[in-house]
Amino acid sequence: MATMREFKWFIVRHSLLIVAFTACLAGVFFSIQGLIQQRELIEKESRINIWFLAQSEIEFLRFTESLKDYALAPGSDTAGETRERFEIFWSRLIPLLEGRQTADLRAIEGLVPLVENMIGELEALEPLIYGLEELSDPQLAGIAQKLDYLRTPVHDMVRRGLLYESDEVSRARDLHNALYYKLIGLFALILIGVFTILWLLCSQILKTNRAVTEKEQAATQAIRARNELELAINSISEGFIIFDQNDRVELFNQRYVDLHPMQADDLAIGVSFQDLLRSAVRNGGVKIPADEMEDWVASVTEKRRATESTKFESRLSNGIWLHISERWTSDGRLVGVHTDITELKERERLVSEKSELLRTTLDNMKHGIAVFDSDMRLMLFNQRFLEINEYADDLVTGSLDYRELIKHAAGRGDLGPGKPDQIADAQISSIQKLLRTRTGSQRQVRHIGDGRIVEAIVAALPTGGFVKTYEDITERTDAEAERARLTEMYHASQRTQALGTLAGGIAHDFNNIVGGILGNCSLMISDLPKNSPIQPRLTQIMEASTRARDLVRQILTYSRNAGSDRNPLDLQKAVKDGLGSLDLQLPANISLKIGQLQPCIAEADAAQIHQLLVNICQNAAQAIGEHTSGTITISMESCFLDGSADALNQMQSGHQISMGRGISGQVSDLKPGEYARIGITDTGPGIPAELIPRIFEPFFTTKRIGEGTGLGLAAVQGIIRNHEGAIVVESLEGVGTRFDIYLPILEKTRVAAVAKRSVVSPASSGTERLMLVDDDRILLSVSQEILTRLGYTVDGFVDPEEAIRAFRRDAGTWDLVVTDRKMPKITGEDLALSLREIRTDIPILMLSGFVSNEEHEQIMSCGVTAIVGKPVLPDELLNAVMSALGHRTDTPERPGLERKTG
Repeated sequence: MATMREFKWFIVRHSLLIVAFTACLAGVFFSIQGLIQQRELIEKESRINIWFLAQSEIEFLRFTESLKDYALAPGSDTAGETRERFEIFWSRLIPLLEGRQTADLRAIEGLVPLVENMIGELEALEPLIYGLEELSDPQLAGIAQKLDYLRTPVHDMVRRGLLYESDEVSRARDLHNALYYKLIGLFALILIGVFTILWLLCSQILKTNRAVTEKEQAATQAIRARNELELAINSISEGFIIFDQNDRVELFNQRYVDLHPMQADDLAIGVSFQDLLRSAVRNGGVKIPADEMEDWVASVTEKRRATESTKFESRLSNGIWLHISERWTSDGRLVGVHTDITELKERERLVSEKSELLRTTLDNMKHGIAVFDSDMRLMLFNQRFLEINEYADDLVTGSLDYRELIKHAAGRGDLGPGKPDQIADAQISSIQKLLRTRTGSQRQVRHIGDGRIVEAIVAALPTGGFVKTYEDITERTDAEAERARLTEMYHASQRTQALGTLAGGIAHDFNNIVGGILGNCSLMISDLPKNSPIQPRLTQIMEASTRARDLVRQILTYSRNAGSDRNPLDLQKAVKDGLGSLDLQLPANISLKIGQLQPCIAEADAAQIHQLLVNICQNAAQAIGEHTSGTITISMESCFLDGSADALNQMQSGHQISMGRGISGQVSDLKPGEYARIGITDTGPGIPAELIPRIFEPFFTTKRIGEGTGLGLAAVQGIIRNHEGAIVVESLEGVGTRFDIYLPILEKTRVAAVAKRSVVSPASSGTERLMLVDDDRILLSVSQEILTRLGYTVDGFVDPEEAIRAFRRDAGTWDLVVTDRKMPKITGEDLALSLREIRTDIPILMLSGFVSNEEHEQIMSCGVTAIVGKPVLPDELLNAVMSALGHRTDTPERPGLERKTG
């Protein structure tokens, strides 16, 4: 009985222990299950966070694309789409700051300020987005630029989130794995305890009833062991299945069923592996034709048994990716573990897409980019990097050493003179200094042998490497040089304008002075006997004053850029006058020789002929240089051209000839007739044959920047075209250059007519009464005396207002009004208008030192009959007066007025 009581007490005591251990076992099990659920929850929240971040970036990209669509096709539809995308993108940012599910994301360092800054930018853009239809193109471009600026913060936000989620999930997984294995260990210890108690219990029972209890205990242990095994495999996250030696299912867990829904209906203990394959084909899990199914099943089975173990990835028809690991046990069973790697594959896809996006972005940038690691080995580069540096594809490969690139470029001469090793050492030393600080950047500019200029910027990376960007700045450098040249041209034009203003300011007074000298000399010459010894000296004064008058006119014409004032011109005299001033402008090392100058009369502008000679001779002087003596020879002769190229070529030496904008020298555009040929020959170095077609192009110059504008010969060509002529250039390198200018000569009948009109008979005189108005008393007195001696009755007025009052009192008294243009109170134009209001038929002759084409039209519109340039010679004044009086009507309007004589 005692033994029975002890046995019962043993049973009770150990039963209590079993209950306690079972409770512990259950607690451990539920803890494991809770850990698994918590892990799934963490991964689910991670996926939600990643979804929020990805959606933010996706909606940003959609918003920018819709804005581009609107810029390409403005309209209400595209504007509405842009606003809708703007609102959606904004709505994706708000949960990042307020949502409970994104609370973990707000723990990321710098994410909240980044999102708040983006929201601030969006608030600034909101009125512009809702007013798209009212925005201009520059404003749209500003919005696009702002969005380009936000692209990097958005991408940085997603990148930070992904890195944070990846780290957080990894830490949580590691923590759960540690707890999981600890619980498994505890579970094993509990099992050991339970087994120990059971062993003690069974030992005691066997002592009393070994035959009965031994079988019951064995059955109990077997059932319990199986249950525990099933419990264990059902608790893991991978799909688990065991096939016996006959390829039949021996054990599987629920996770395996979940991963293979196409086999779920047929999956059961005892089902063969081949039947599961057939089930997968029938249910659409595997795309195999029905008539080929058995062959496929046999092939898979054979391959399966041919390997001891295998690992592979498989994508099911429902889109799930599995990593399958199969291993044969020593007793012939097959254990399969199926892991769901769909999320991992999706992440790999996203990483691949972003890598491709980065590659596409880099390859479409105008800058060449190369990234080197801390060991100065090439990690990343784009296509533009190869193009700018002209590197072959087989030269530049991954992990290429930076030194090899520098040595290759130095070997081609791209980095200047020096040995490649020395150049590479110098560059690497410079970059190493930059890498030690890991801040700042370096700028490198090199001139490549083909003429290109490449700028390289080296910037240190926080990781210890560096990035080097390359840009071909040849066009930018040329543009800056061109801008500097145009700026200098502008300043030159400003100086010319200032000269014109200055010349215009002094020309009036200077012309009055010269006019007084000319007039008084003319009067004195007429008063002296012909054989007076003073008369030659007065004649010299007249000639000098006339040259001074012409010089002032040339200065005014050049400085004010006046149009062509073509009149019959003695080219022989014009060339001689021009050479007189040109000789003083040439350097001392250049001698100016005058060859034969035949008399020729042409309809030309004296100032422009002078400018033409100056431009060509200065060009020749610059070509000869300051350190070499040279000669410029000028000649002129008349010739006849019949309009054919042969006639012209016979007169040339037959060397390289070119005319105009690179067109071969021909005279087919010239009218047949007599031409004056002005030849200008220099002993300079000559012009290269390939440059001759371009020498007349505006702004084309072979001089260095700042030494020439390239406008001299272009202006020459323009002058010659205005005169209906042609220019031919002939040059031999090492010999010299000759310019031949062809100007049409006036017909002899026209020359005679002009000469006849220009000669006034000494007996020419008039009887009319003239009103003379000039604020210069000396000039007024001289002009009044000259006209009086010629028989006219002249009333002089210094004050134009007094002249108007006198004319208003008796407008019929005067037959002609001669007035100066520039006067202090009233201009000549205002005086003419006032007199015309009083009497519409009064002829008015206006004297002016300089009149441009535009001013000429303005003056004539005021009712002026003719304009005479000051200072005016007596014969010129008489011709102008007589010509103006010829414009009167036969019956002038003088209502109630009688002409006074006396």
